[in-house]
Amino acid sequence: MSAAKKSKIPKLNGEEKPEVGVPKGNKTTRKAQDASSAIEHSVQTDVLAAPSAAHQITQHFSEEQLALALSISNAKPDEMSIKDYCNEIKESIKPGESGSNRVVDPEEFWRRRFYKLQERLQSCCMHCMGSLSGDCRGEEVPNINERSSESHDQHLEPAQEKKRRRYESLDTIPNEDDEMGTDALALANNHDHLLVANYLYRINKLRRSLHAESTSASCRELIELSWKAISDCITKYVHVREANGLTKDVKCLAHLVSEIIECHKICVEVSTEHYKTIAGRELVRKSNIIYSLCSFFDKALSELLRLCITVSDRVEISADNDEPMMMIRYVANLLIGIIRKIRWQKTNDLHKQIFEGMLAIILDHMGRLISITTFNEDVAASKLPGHISSGKFVYLSPNEYALKSKYLVHLLEIALKVQKENMSTEPTEELLKKAQRKIRNTLMNSTVGASLMGLKMPEMFSEEPVDIPGLEGLKMYGELWTLQCVFTMIDMDDDEDSEATGGNGEVVV
Repeated sequence: MSAAKKSKIPKLNGEEKPEVGVPKGNKTTRKAQDASSAIEHSVQTDVLAAPSAAHQITQHFSEEQLALALSISNAKPDEMSIKDYCNEIKESIKPGESGSNRVVDPEEFWRRRFYKLQERLQSCCMHCMGSLSGDCRGEEVPNINERSSESHDQHLEPAQEKKRRRYESLDTIPNEDDEMGTDALALANNHDHLLVANYLYRINKLRRSLHAESTSASCRELIELSWKAISDCITKYVHVREANGLTKDVKCLAHLVSEIIECHKICVEVSTEHYKTIAGRELVRKSNIIYSLCSFFDKALSELLRLCITVSDRVEISADNDEPMMMIRYVANLLIGIIRKIRWQKTNDLHKQIFEGMLAIILDHMGRLISITTFNEDVAASKLPGHISSGKFVYLSPNEYALKSKYLVHLLEIALKVQKENMSTEPTEELLKKAQRKIRNTLMNSTVGASLMGLKMPEMFSEEPVDIPGLEGLKMYGELWTLQCVFTMIDMDDDEDSEATGGNGEVVV
């Protein structure tokens, strides 16, 4: 090393002097020797370290454990982790069975994994949609018409300023011909369609679950959810015109109406299957499915007529002018779709009860309109003897009357057409006239308050109270109440002679 150091000569003026004792032409040979020695040193280090690593592994794990790890690594599918593979093996081993399947089925594994992820996704979607719709309802949107130039000059907090800019970015140029003031920020909140989408998702999910679990309770839950969706949407879009409605909202509402129609259709189909047995008929009766379906129809028709009153002073109705209000048209299409889309069966008593209930509801509202037209009051609503005039006159504006007449007449026409085509079972002319007379009587009852035999709205089922003496003051379904009911029903009297049985099995009196 000392000789090597002596052989190095410092640079002079940037030039390197040749080394002493080294022949010319052997410079490359020396570099190769240095590199070779470095490689040999690295190889020697790795060779010495390799046995050390293997020795450490064998110190912690036995050969059987290493063999098991290698076999699992070779046997598992490439996409599956070792943890999942071991869990699958554990699930395949059943206690008490020596011949359990120890082979993991990748197809079954990925199928279960898919359904688990799908459930998590649906749960997340439900949570997100609910949160977004809740935020939308919680935010108070300022009215554009109430904004003034002075409010723009006022100092706002950063959060309020950001919210104001977001709402103003949705403003459109007001139309001078717009009497309702809905051209500017028609829906007031650009997230309202999430409310409709949330209901659409929940109703669709519940409707699909009926295919797997077709219970009367699920049908009733579906009908209740459908009504909540319609009532909330009416509140949101009551003053929105069709032309000014946002595209997302219009599409979501159209899908929602179609989904609710399908819900009523499948509820009737499920109830029809239950109605085929005696036990099923009792189940349908106690679950109030018939009442729920007709009650939904009644409430929806009442909301339709209320919308006619709300918008009657804002729009002009003519024979060739379609209704510009968005929700009134959707509710009307919903009622028409329910009557048309259900596959009515002529000989099915369940279908007869549901359809006659809906037809009775239409005739009831039509009778009120005729009564107001003829007597300027709702005669059937009078509580005086003979339904004489109560002096409460009802005045309908021309637009309000035109709207109510438009939808009631059209709905009655469709219902009678469906009744004639799908529900008429009378084989003779005499029975057909009797059915028509029943419809006329229903209209007369609602018009002048008569008591003729007509169609009836289904009544809600309620359990009759137990009519047993001696239950006063006892807690219903309690211990004393139960004993009193049983002893009274079987006519047990302590004063009667008791019967005893002898040893030979004979009864001794």
